[in-house]
Amino acid sequence: MRGLQAKARGAALGAGLLALTGPVAHAAPARAAMPSYYTAAQAERGAAAYQQFCAVCHGADLGGAFDVPPLVGRFAANWAGAPLGELFDYMAKAMPLFAPGTLTPAQNAELLAFVLRENGAQAGSRELPATAVGMKGMFFPKMTSASVK
Repeated sequence: MRGLQAKARGAALGAGLLALTGPVAHAAPARAAMPSYYTAAQAERGAAAYQQFCAVCHGADLGGAFDVPPLVGRFAANWAGAPLGELFDYMAKAMPLFAPGTLTPAQNAELLAFVLRENGAQAGSRELPATAVGMKGMFFPKMTSASVK
């Protein structure tokens, strides 16, 4: 009986080693695709609006100045996973600093598209909606240090 059990264990071990050393097809780990919420053209319009309305405080490079926060880097970390509609509402009500609430919804959406682009989010084929309600289910992407400019 012992001989039979030893042979069975040996065969199982051999099969296990063969399985480990034989050709094995490994599936690539699934990467979560970063959502695309804006178009390249929308971000370009946002870049122009940014220079006109925002750069005076936040800097031409979005790096902030003195007591004005940057809109890249730690900004992305702070907003990561937050609803885009919340950021859109804040921008619409509080910005620009010297004339809050004066930009159109389309301008705010374009500015938000520009900020997303500058923080490493990729453009897509649909424009970012110009309402917080239209942004339901959209979240500020979680950026990696490699994706942030």
